[in-house]
Amino acid sequence: MNKSNRRKLQVCRGDTVEVVAGNARGARGRILRAMPQEGRVVVEGVNMVWKHLRRSRERGEGGRIQIEAPLDASNVMLICTNRDCEKHDRAVRTRTGRNKDGKKTRICVRCGHEIPKVE
Repeated sequence: MNKSNRRKLQVCRGDTVEVVAGNARGARGRILRAMPQEGRVVVEGVNMVWKHLRRSRERGEGGRIQIEAPLDASNVMLICTNRDCEKHDRAVRTRTGRNKDGKKTRICVRCGHEIPKVE
């Protein structure tokens, strides 16, 4: 894949996000998987779909299970973790900035507080 097709997501795995558009609007969850090439994310407990499983040696009966389906990354927003922010514990826009070490970080647009990445 060449560089022009790569996309950058504003969120990464482990972040707590809120869904701001679609059927699951208002739902919150943790990001289980981020897929930058497709521009999609999988959020825990959101956008559940049924998956039908065939009978096999591992699964004697087969059947149906519910799994999380990917959402478009533009439909989720990061939650601000700064307690002094007027938007604390609500969805906020972010921008990219540099900290004192020169590393790129995510910054809350409202309060300017750094939102750390979950390791």
